[in-house]
Amino acid sequence: MNFTSRNVFNCLFFRPWLGVPLGIWVAVSVVYYWWLISRIDVLETENKVIKRQLSLNIMPHQIAESESSYSVPQIPDTSGTLCETVHIALVCMGKCTRLITPMLKSLLHHRQNPLHFHFIVGTGSQHTISKLFDTWDLPDVNYTCYNVQNRLSEVRWIPNRHYSGIYALVKLLFPSILPNSLKQVIVLDSDLTFLCDVAELWHMFTNMTDDQYIGLVENESNWYSNTETRWPALGRGFNTGVMLLDLYKIRKTTNWTATWHKTVNMNLDRLKETTLADQDVINAIIKMNPYIVYNISCQYNVQMSMLTLAKNCYGEDVKNVKIIHWNSPSKYSIRIRDSDFFRNIHQSYVNFDGNLLREKLHRCSQTEVVTYKMNHSDLCLSFRAAQRIKLRTHVYYMDYNYVDIDNFDVTLVLQLSMDRLQFLERLVKHWEGPLSAAIYLSDCEVTKLESFIRDWSSTLSTRTNIGYHLVFKHDSLHYPVNYLRNVALQNVNTPYVFLMDADFVPMAGLYHHLRAATKLINPYPQKKCLVVPAFETQRYRASPPRYKKELISRLSLRHAAGDVAPFRAREWPRGHRATNYNKWTTSKAPYDVEWESDYEPYLVVHRTVPKYDTRFSGFGWNKVSHSVELRAQGYKLVVLPDAFVVHTPHAPSPDITAFRADRHYRICLELLKHEFLDDLKRKYNVSLDDNLKT
Repeated sequence: MNFTSRNVFNCLFFRPWLGVPLGIWVAVSVVYYWWLISRIDVLETENKVIKRQLSLNIMPHQIAESESSYSVPQIPDTSGTLCETVHIALVCMGKCTRLITPMLKSLLHHRQNPLHFHFIVGTGSQHTISKLFDTWDLPDVNYTCYNVQNRLSEVRWIPNRHYSGIYALVKLLFPSILPNSLKQVIVLDSDLTFLCDVAELWHMFTNMTDDQYIGLVENESNWYSNTETRWPALGRGFNTGVMLLDLYKIRKTTNWTATWHKTVNMNLDRLKETTLADQDVINAIIKMNPYIVYNISCQYNVQMSMLTLAKNCYGEDVKNVKIIHWNSPSKYSIRIRDSDFFRNIHQSYVNFDGNLLREKLHRCSQTEVVTYKMNHSDLCLSFRAAQRIKLRTHVYYMDYNYVDIDNFDVTLVLQLSMDRLQFLERLVKHWEGPLSAAIYLSDCEVTKLESFIRDWSSTLSTRTNIGYHLVFKHDSLHYPVNYLRNVALQNVNTPYVFLMDADFVPMAGLYHHLRAATKLINPYPQKKCLVVPAFETQRYRASPPRYKKELISRLSLRHAAGDVAPFRAREWPRGHRATNYNKWTTSKAPYDVEWESDYEPYLVVHRTVPKYDTRFSGFGWNKVSHSVELRAQGYKLVVLPDAFVVHTPHAPSPDITAFRADRHYRICLELLKHEFLDDLKRKYNVSLDDNLKT
């Protein structure tokens, strides 16, 4: 029988009762196929979980499934499994924090086991390491910091010529620094690049004899062959950049402190000093006690020094290399055979997006569940993410050295993205005091930042009183302006802060003027904020005025042809109107002003000021919300009559464009504003004027 459209039509026309079941069949088919299509995303997710499960040989019933979450495969926490914790110890003092990140990325990229880092730190590096790991949010990674600043005297008596200074001797203290509960640890230098799983080193502990308590790779140079001028060593000696320490055996079989003390004293009479720091001492100990050392394959410490014999280790196949050790004073700039190839690998980890390392491979804890809950109907989802997502933060990335002068010293606090870097350079030319800058960037922009500061800017390269705090980008966020401000604000060491934006130019001598003003007014006990009036010029090529007399002569309030005006007087007059610019032009003494709706002045205030509210990201109400909270806390405002900053024109940011073009953006901002004000009323039990909600 042939079914044609004509036959079907005739059938329905002469038998109309068939139309009802046919219509029902069509409707049911449409609903059924729509349901199948809607299930595709769920089925794909379940399929991925099952594939992961099968690859790890986990039975299906071991994976808990629910509508909003799933558990990744669980592995027992026993020795030799992927859930056995690997313990790693590193000395991270001095300049280490900047060098250590690429090494950590390479190690984390190849690892599968849970890790516990034991960082030997000073006061400065402890803060940096803690902030980095607390915000990196790595799965199955723990860390402990041991501040040994007060223990450096235990090795300071040893004369030492190593380029790392006294910090290079601290490894000698490991058995006494690390806790007795820690039985075994892998000790690493910070200048390594991993091309293998660190667990390969960890498993070598099982190969050591009862007498062996230290594992090392042979030194890949003939450094120790000159026995007249070098410390004693067994053969070519051993390199301590990668080291296995069986702490349990050391503590059980020897008095380690007495051993290395005796060894140092025996050799100082003849050699006068160490050249390779802890490595010289440990080699001398091994020379007298060769049975204590376990020989690790050379692949696990391929040494990139000028006199290296590393080529004898891996031959013509660079794939044999497991760990690269940049143990030359030249570090990554060294020019030897194959160095370009290895340097490209190192640079790939410099540029590697550290956020990718947050992905979980498998589950080691029965109580741990990976959840994926997201309310996609929330209009403000992208804004609320700013409060939920941790942004990896590396504070004091470049060298910082500043001690506050007195109880009235002031740090300029600001935030910026990499496209505003030239503004920072311009600003620094006119600000002599300390500065705390939070910079929002990607991993691949770090090298560009370093190069700009060190090689291209004669202004920035000579300053050590600038704290550079790196906050790494996250794709799902608007520009996290208030988080950045908080990072810069929390990392100052002066009593007062000047809260400003990077696209302003300070007047001449503003730093010294603000120090004098804080000393004169003493704002902290009186809970006062000092207002620095803000102006703007719309002429791209015009130099901003540097003195008040010059500014007044160019002010549009007094001269029709003036090119300088109060900041955003046309676009957003409420933002700075309360400063009372007419009074400022003639005032000779500080004067009080009242808070007004949407007032967002640039302030000098004590560093204990409340943090910015991070629910406001992107453009809109990010600074106003901070002013409103200051008002709720009872802060008073005093305008400085002889201080000012000038804004210069630049292209609008993407967030301003989004605010102007996206209706949902503006609606969401209004919702967040109301939520914030309601929270503020409950927090401080204050009644805010209704016009704040207009």
